[in-house]
Amino acid sequence: MQSINSVFLIDDEPMFNLINQKILQITKFADNVYCYADASIALNDLKQIIYSTPINFPGIIFLDINMPGMDGWEFLEEFNKFDIEIKNKCKVYMLTSSINPVDLSKSNNNNVIYGFIPKPLSIEKLADLGTHSLKF
Repeated sequence: MQSINSVFLIDDEPMFNLINQKILQITKFADNVYCYADASIALNDLKQIIYSTPINFPGIIFLDINMPGMDGWEFLEEFNKFDIEIKNKCKVYMLTSSINPVDLSKSNNNNVIYGFIPKPLSIEKLADLGTHSLKF
């Protein structure tokens, strides 16, 4: 399958962003990995990409739920306002330490979310996504 141009990691915990970024780089999962500790900044960057170079819109967004300021659910409310053709270019995965059954249920009932993944990423979890074969 085609490789992913870019991935957004949105998590307020720098250590998880670092670990997840390294996993994505080691597996050559994407050409570019962008880390955000603030969901509102990531959202603004997505809007800029749409208006300037929509071809660079990320193929996957890994999104934490519990963050200060804009949380994952608030991010998704804004993400849902994008045009359908833009949203169809991207798969959103909740990447979280939440064990709250309400979060899992809410995730399963959201048509934008492709999966609910416990932190941190691993090679096995990436392979389970089935989005493309990993390149080593």
